[in-house]
Amino acid sequence: MVLKPLEEEPREYRYLGISALEGLWGFPAATLATLETEATLPELARIFPEITFPGLPFWDVLVRHEGRELLIRSADSDGSHHAPRHPLFHFAWEPGTRRFSDPAGLYPLLKEARRRSLPEPLPLDDLEDPLEAALLCARFPFAPARSPEPWQEDPSLPAAFHRLIISQIITGPRAWAGLEILRRSGYLAAVLPELDQMNRTEHSKEGHPEGNVWRHTVETFRYQKNPDLLVSLALLFHDSGKPLARPREGRRFDGHAELGARVAASALKRLGFSSGLIDQATWLIRYHMIPGALESLPDHRRDPLMASPLFPQLLELYRCDLSSSFRGPEGYYQACTRYRRFLKKNRHRKTSAVPGGGRP
Repeated sequence: MVLKPLEEEPREYRYLGISALEGLWGFPAATLATLETEATLPELARIFPEITFPGLPFWDVLVRHEGRELLIRSADSDGSHHAPRHPLFHFAWEPGTRRFSDPAGLYPLLKEARRRSLPEPLPLDDLEDPLEAALLCARFPFAPARSPEPWQEDPSLPAAFHRLIISQIITGPRAWAGLEILRRSGYLAAVLPELDQMNRTEHSKEGHPEGNVWRHTVETFRYQKNPDLLVSLALLFHDSGKPLARPREGRRFDGHAELGARVAASALKRLGFSSGLIDQATWLIRYHMIPGALESLPDHRRDPLMASPLFPQLLELYRCDLSSSFRGPEGYYQACTRYRRFLKKNRHRKTSAVPGGGRP
């Protein structure tokens, strides 16, 4: 988590809040980091070539660096304007010295939380802000001691604010906990009404023990092995077309995958996700039912999909989707077997195409 551009200047910096806690826990560096530095805004603009000023509360700049995004509070920040409310967001970690700054004296609480397993979160007092609660509970073994306050919609917040909040929550090891806080607080209804509709769309109890479409979606996040943003976005929206779908020829949610791809494309564009990521996520959503039908599809429909570099992510999406239902994992194993046969056949074809039948 050492940032060479700031080390080489040199400019002092330290990670704050979520990123500092990840340092304490020894978690891998997330795709988004939050930090403060003694560098000024002009210095940051010189140090980092990919810098934007997104107009976010508390944070001054957003930097893209080596595949990560950095939210930075600079030496030019004006006091504590829009500072996070919960003291855990002021916990700091200096990667160079590996020292922690604990102004609220929360280290004993953190030690207790580290001893607990993820299914047994530690109740946390003063976790009243719904977004702060969702962020902490999605990434660490915490739970609000009381229900957070309702979300107060703020039209002045830019799309980047919501994009970063959603991204941090859905890539957390306890994403389901953060997502449910977002729903209960009214945040989803205000910011992502497409997802809030899923809580009013019932599933068949025979196939989905978890209940409605939203509960099923939240449950799928429990089965992610290594959460990444692409698969997490696909999971979040994979059934978002069901509230719009209509029954047809025995299918209760006919065409919901295609409808969900359109819903996701519109919502993710509104939140400011990149066009490339949107294209990949909507591809996964559109074809998320395909792994279960590989055996029955003709080669001309099946092979182009399996040839896609996204097919391993499609299998992961299918595994999480299947694991949260009554159907069991057999369909996933069958899809993996069929995919392995496809890869083996393709390798054989490439080898046979080489003169002499050997390796090129």
